[in-house]
Amino acid sequence: MKILKRIGWFLLAILIILLIASFILPKDISFEKSIEIDAPKNMVYNVVSDLNSHESWNPWKLNDKTMEYTYPGNRKGENATYSWTSENSGNGTYLITKAEEGQLLESKITFEGQGEGTGRFKFEENEGKTKVSWGFESTMPWPMNLMAPFMKGQMNKSLVDGLQSLSDFVKNRKENKEYSGYKINVVDVPAKHYIMNRQEVPMDNIQQFYASNLGALFGKALKAGVEMDGMPSGLFFKWLKAEGKTDMAAGIPVKEAVNVSGAASFSLAARKGLQIDYYGDYTGTQSAHNAISEYMDDYGLLQDYPVIEEYVTDPSTETDPKKWLTKITYYYSE
Repeated sequence: MKILKRIGWFLLAILIILLIASFILPKDISFEKSIEIDAPKNMVYNVVSDLNSHESWNPWKLNDKTMEYTYPGNRKGENATYSWTSENSGNGTYLITKAEEGQLLESKITFEGQGEGTGRFKFEENEGKTKVSWGFESTMPWPMNLMAPFMKGQMNKSLVDGLQSLSDFVKNRKENKEYSGYKINVVDVPAKHYIMNRQEVPMDNIQQFYASNLGALFGKALKAGVEMDGMPSGLFFKWLKAEGKTDMAAGIPVKEAVNVSGAASFSLAARKGLQIDYYGDYTGTQSAHNAISEYMDDYGLLQDYPVIEEYVTDPSTETDPKKWLTKITYYYSE
């Protein structure tokens, strides 16, 4: 019995010490780690602000195979958000609450049933490289603040691992020019000449517009004895999103500038461009356009219109849409 009493008094003493410690220990906790990444600041900022990329470098996602993300709304910049569920890490939400382009990202992280915290990324340019600081702040109510000292080592390790994964992701993007699985090619585009029909077309009627115009343009080119210089193309001069339309043309590339009855003539001077080889059904090209737009944002390039889609594969000879090649070209200036 004396032994049991001694054990009881010992446990009581431990409990009293822990309770006293919980009053003394701070309730506010903060962690921050930094890394220098050999890439432009805009590129690093754009990766972190795009929640689509988080599954590729977030340390908790990489180390927890049961974690699943869902995206209920915007995925990029301020108010972008995702939710996660996990058998090992619990459930929660991530919301970007503040986005200062190229400088700062702040987020609200809610841990279901456990509280919430603030995440913060800071970006500083240093001779062409980028110093990224990743921090986390939260308040742990009494007596949960007792856990803070035990969290420190694991939390710091997670931040370090995450920053290294982010660095690897950005390095691959910079060196291989790979965006969303597409290879961005920087090319010298030669001078191009087209005969075309240009109109404002509802987004839902683009394929119908091609079908009703390309055959007629072929016929006119053949009748005029004009030599083609490529495959049928779509030229996009402006996106009228509010109206649900695009200012575009169905065009046939020709060897030189010519006047053909019943068709407009259009020429483009030789200049720099970005190109993607897209394979698949024509209706799925949006992801390739988004990839080029992301590249341009990373390097601060200004887009010059028109955007050109050249339909290299003839669907009448290749019936498998997965093998249809569309060459997408964006002109740009720096």
